[in-house]
Amino acid sequence: MRPDECTRLIDELLDGLISQQDLERLESELESNADSRQAYYERQKLHSVLQADAETHSEPPTVTRPSVWSEHRGWIIGIAAAASLLLTTGLGWWIGRTDRRGNTSTPSIAQIVHQSGARWVRLRQDGSKIGAGLLQLELGLARLGFANGVSVTLQGPAEFEIVSGEHARLHSGILTADVPESAIGFRIETPALQVVDLGTSFGVAVDDDGLTDVSVFEGEVEVNPRGESHRRVPPQRIVEGQAIRAVRMSSEIEPIDYETGVFEQAWPINSGVLQTTGVMKFVSPGPDFVPGRFEDSEHIVVFPERRGVVLESSIRVDVLEPGEYLRLRDQPALSLATDSRVRSYLLQLNPSDRNRKMVMGQITFDRPIVGLIASTAKLAESDGVLGHPHGVYEQNRRGIEAPRNDPPGKPDRDTVVLAADKRTLILNLGAGSALDQIRVIVDDPDATWSESLQ
Repeated sequence: MRPDECTRLIDELLDGLISQQDLERLESELESNADSRQAYYERQKLHSVLQADAETHSEPPTVTRPSVWSEHRGWIIGIAAAASLLLTTGLGWWIGRTDRRGNTSTPSIAQIVHQSGARWVRLRQDGSKIGAGLLQLELGLARLGFANGVSVTLQGPAEFEIVSGEHARLHSGILTADVPESAIGFRIETPALQVVDLGTSFGVAVDDDGLTDVSVFEGEVEVNPRGESHRRVPPQRIVEGQAIRAVRMSSEIEPIDYETGVFEQAWPINSGVLQTTGVMKFVSPGPDFVPGRFEDSEHIVVFPERRGVVLESSIRVDVLEPGEYLRLRDQPALSLATDSRVRSYLLQLNPSDRNRKMVMGQITFDRPIVGLIASTAKLAESDGVLGHPHGVYEQNRRGIEAPRNDPPGKPDRDTVVLAADKRTLILNLGAGSALDQIRVIVDDPDATWSESLQ
């Protein structure tokens, strides 16, 4: 088929004007010709942008007529079915499942749970429900929560296509993904690779030419090249602390140095930290960036420790309610109840200069803080349950030198304040003879929320 004729048929398909005969011809062409599949993808993007612009600047129509799209909907669903068939042979990548307006007829699969400076080709707000289709993020960060518990954070510019609750495509841009055990098998396709989760957290970066980098933060993934000869190449497993690179239309997968700098904006949001200010620093993900193996003398470092922990016994804590942490005499014992489902973070200041001035920081989490642990004994007690599995924890003096309420605390004493929203923690620290550490325990309910999407 000539390129100009292929382009004409693609436009007719996207406009809902294609005939049954031409639809069949186009299906055959897309199945057999990689250049035509690329053309389809490019035209789909162009139609989406033009339609969004037209909807923004045009007046509502005063005359209505039956939609050509509706008349031919069965035929276009046919091409989606063909795409599913092609997918099993590695060729379904280029055929989308959205209509000419970028809308979908499928139930909601995910929703936007957080945005930071996000600008979309089509306006999307926090809480927006999303079905199958193409998402185009021009700037900023956006975290998507899937009904099965998968969390994906996009960093713009990015083009991300949701196919189903277990399947998505990153055409270009950067994402980080966190996949719970309930959703093992979730897969991300790029122009060069298919990444299948095996219980993990990972990052994927795709440039405009389809060059794909994958870094595994925790657990492991299975990667399959999407080149013409990929059937002859066995899938490879990539474990935490490893990274690989693949090129479009190549069957080669190249190991590269583990480097997470490209994911440092998206990863904190995906890990449940919505914002940090002051000298707070969220460490890079990976097996070497854990307490006891990573030192920073300039920042209050934030280490994600454990998630989805169901407490089998009560945990002693120092703070349960909003307010300032004080060392009180005769304070009643505080603890978290059994069967609570939580995740934990360790905040640490360990400057090389013990006489340095006080430093301040603020951190906001996506879920309520249910407890703080800031004393040496209670930190040690909770290390086994809430500490990072690869962490190396000291058993000497650690914690927060909080002031006493009587007499009044000195102005240079460490202060920790849990804000009224129970999501924000304000710190003013100056490490002295002890290592400044505080364990933050955050509510971590079952991540699935399919009922809310109905």
